[in-house]
Amino acid sequence: MLKYYLQILCFLLSSILAASCGITHAVYGVPQDQWNRMTEKERQLTKERFYQQEKINAQTRVQAEKARQEAEEFANRCQKDNETPSAHSECRMTTKRQWGL
Repeated sequence: MLKYYLQILCFLLSSILAASCGITHAVYGVPQDQWNRMTEKERQLTKERFYQQEKINAQTRVQAEKARQEAEEFANRCQKDNETPSAHSECRMTTKRQWGL
């Protein structure tokens, strides 16, 4: 059994090593060779866009986490409510039929 795990570990490590050999270094999301050819003005613009995108990504992560927490709270509340005889209407499943059937 130990031999099996060692084989898997060796495979994973060799895969990671092989994948890392093809990594292109980037500066503010731009490949290094392209960055070296850019003017100072282009570099400054690239930095500004990079930071704007990072800010948007951070806001999106916060919103996604908030939505996840709200969904989890709602699910927990409805799960508890379904155990009682008088479940809230917001927790009842609503279905819509297509073509009025």
